[in-house]
Amino acid sequence: MNSARIGTELNQPKKSVKVKKVLFITLYDEICYGVRLLSSIVKQCGLESHLLIFKGETSYVPIWSSKDEYSTYQYFFNGLLRGSMYAVDPITLHEIELMLSLIGQIKPDAICLSTRSFAYEPCSKIFPLIKQEYADIPIVAGGWGPTLEPEKFLEFSDYVCFGEGEAAIRDLCAALLSDVPPTKATNLIYRDTDGIARNPVAPPISSREMNLLPFPDFAVENKYVIHKGKLRLGKEFYNEKVYDCFAARGCPLSCTYCLSGKYNHLYKEHSGQFCAKYRLRSLDVVLQEVRLAKERGAKFIRFKDEVFPISPAWVREFLAQYKAQIGLPFFAFIRPEFHSPDTIRELKNVGLCVTMVGIQSGSQEIRENLYRRQLSASRIVEFAETLREVGVDFSYHLIYRNPFETERHLQEGLDFSSRLPYADTFIFKLQPFPGTPIYQMIQAENPQSLPANVHTWYALLLSMILKGSWQRKVALFLRRHGFGRKRPYLLSMAFLPYLIKELVGVIRNRIAYNAKLHFAPRK
Repeated sequence: MNSARIGTELNQPKKSVKVKKVLFITLYDEICYGVRLLSSIVKQCGLESHLLIFKGETSYVPIWSSKDEYSTYQYFFNGLLRGSMYAVDPITLHEIELMLSLIGQIKPDAICLSTRSFAYEPCSKIFPLIKQEYADIPIVAGGWGPTLEPEKFLEFSDYVCFGEGEAAIRDLCAALLSDVPPTKATNLIYRDTDGIARNPVAPPISSREMNLLPFPDFAVENKYVIHKGKLRLGKEFYNEKVYDCFAARGCPLSCTYCLSGKYNHLYKEHSGQFCAKYRLRSLDVVLQEVRLAKERGAKFIRFKDEVFPISPAWVREFLAQYKAQIGLPFFAFIRPEFHSPDTIRELKNVGLCVTMVGIQSGSQEIRENLYRRQLSASRIVEFAETLREVGVDFSYHLIYRNPFETERHLQEGLDFSSRLPYADTFIFKLQPFPGTPIYQMIQAENPQSLPANVHTWYALLLSMILKGSWQRKVALFLRRHGFGRKRPYLLSMAFLPYLIKELVGVIRNRIAYNAKLHFAPRK
């Protein structure tokens, strides 16, 4: 081609090309790490990515009475009933109208919903309204909820993505760029004239491929949150001082109430493929991601893996490099099955400052036979005492309202808790989601649960025993005489001083935040 021809081509008026857009929507999840990763892939594919967080995270809100319809989102923290998500922050019609208006402004070519089972009810009310107003925009639902129950989410979605979404989102982008429906995209499930169609499933991503993925999209452009009746943008809601990171996918444990370690079973059942139960990213890649977060202003790192990496070689390298390269305090879920007392001390020396002790039940029988947590009482006590000794803050996690637990199990739990050092305590109501082994056990055996007030009484006694010395003495006295058994919430009175202190702290933080928000330096 000669130079004259090149110049002629350059001087031709350019045709305007409409940039394809993908809008991600997630509920009650400001971090949404997986969605932000898919957003980065959309950008790699040459499309414009938008993220709407519909309802910010709301937690630790004190509530004064239990409502069964919201029991999943109610739990005890330090002896007080708390609420989170739509138990304390329900979705309003005005917020739905804000969402519909935003969709009209963005004009996306596809909407991708990422959610879990808990959000089926609100989604079943919201997304039909989206389809009614924007019938030509395809909706793809993904995440744990749609993967486990695709038929339910197809009630208001055009497609459901099974399992991991990296391959599917690339195929979706290719379809949008070619102006064709994404009916050939891998991992998609949808309705056709013959019923439910299931496309081939892409192989689960390997550890090597995980290292090649882009980092999650934490840029502030094209990010929105609808919360408390208002639409906010960019940095107005994201806390860049705390960065959440995952070093691995999956979980090496097999707890019956959780699905994090069950992807291998799902892939085998639906596609006959092997999916490694636990896949670890390269330390160099993880540190590079965290270093970029630090450069953007992060002051604290939260490793959100179900269990902090269990590879001894990976941990040794982490201990050798983290303090020199990053040097920020961090949170991690460490476990006595995988992290020795010596390792805990070394992690503390390089920045570990907060973790949790997952007990779930003080009964050895329930822990091992029902929850499949093969951990002795003595190991749990040693673990908690090591954390206290080295100065790592921690909280206990337990489960109550388990229909398999008898009074003998609950009494055993109180005896065991009296051996533990004092700490804050979370006690969550057991919620057996579809697909979990414990859900199948309950369906098969239909156990007759103890009355709710009995479960609550024992939960509050546990909270008191684990909080402090005088609360422990009071709890043991109440246990001996059965006081408060019929009206267990009276026991929460022992925690009111902590609630007052907590509320004062919230008010101070809010005043400081508002002062920073409205302060304008003089020129």
